[in-house]
Amino acid sequence: MEENRQLERDFLGEYNLDARLFEAMGFKVKQIVPVRSVYRIVTDKGFFCLKKLRFPMEDMIFIFEAVEHLREKGFGNVFNIVKQKNGENFICFKDEKYFLTEWIDGRECDFLNPIDLDAAVDVLAHMHNAAEGYLPAVCPTGRCYYGKWPENFSRRIEEMKLIKEQVLAKPEKSDIDKIYLDYVDMCINDGKEALLLLNKTDYKGISEAAASKGSFIHHDFAHHNILHTFDGRTYVVDFDYSIMDIRMHDVGSLIVRNMKKLNWDIDKALEIIQSYDRRNPVSSEELKVLAPFFLFPQDFWMISRQYYIERKAWDEEDYVDKMSTKSEYTLMRRKFIEEYEKRV
Repeated sequence: MEENRQLERDFLGEYNLDARLFEAMGFKVKQIVPVRSVYRIVTDKGFFCLKKLRFPMEDMIFIFEAVEHLREKGFGNVFNIVKQKNGENFICFKDEKYFLTEWIDGRECDFLNPIDLDAAVDVLAHMHNAAEGYLPAVCPTGRCYYGKWPENFSRRIEEMKLIKEQVLAKPEKSDIDKIYLDYVDMCINDGKEALLLLNKTDYKGISEAAASKGSFIHHDFAHHNILHTFDGRTYVVDFDYSIMDIRMHDVGSLIVRNMKKLNWDIDKALEIIQSYDRRNPVSSEELKVLAPFFLFPQDFWMISRQYYIERKAWDEEDYVDKMSTKSEYTLMRRKFIEEYEKRV
């Protein structure tokens, strides 16, 4: 959690909050408040969200068009982009690009609150339904995931193997190294089993069907990207990581986020699936695809990559805590998957 906060602070530090930027946008600023990785701007014309474009333009066009597609399909539970004077979605200032949206006044979702969780599932199901038919002229590199799960699983398994070799070669092992070596073989085996299990499903057919009709997913459906307003509506924000992929990726991620808080309670996972299914029916073949998604040791692979390959500048103690926690998920997940396969 703290590393996410640090990333947000670092990103906010890159904003150029020059008065001339706001003059070019056509309003006078009364107050500027940092909120996660954006700024809440209080102006003479209302409340806005200021966000700096952090991706190449083709990615931003993909995101803008995806959100506009949702609106055109009748899904209004997303942010509303404020057009600039030149009719564009963004404004250029000192070689940087920014865009504005109307401020959504609400609170972040609490997955431990049953009412909040049900509202989150509801908005996700309707968002996926509205996302169908999105066929961008160009899909940026890295945003088209159709059919790529086997490839991604295989690559991540090889990364875990490579890191294992590097750690074993170290003459002295740190606490993190020891934790890694305690769990890496189990995680590699789980990864291999997940790949075999995936290949036994109709994943290929499901992906081809999704690609044919067109669809995209949020890909970061975390509690802070779901806002409950005080008039009872639920909004989805921050489509920075949206990709073209099957909807079970979002559904599976939502379940995993909740399982980490609920000790991998299979009954709660099935409640989420049933709640989603009531709003946007899911086939039995799609449910089978979730088993390998749950089994793959994504958390262990991710924290290992962040420490050994990306070398993110976090405190060593934070890494030890995270490595321990995410390694333990591997053990807890196994019983969960056994029950899942019996009951779906």
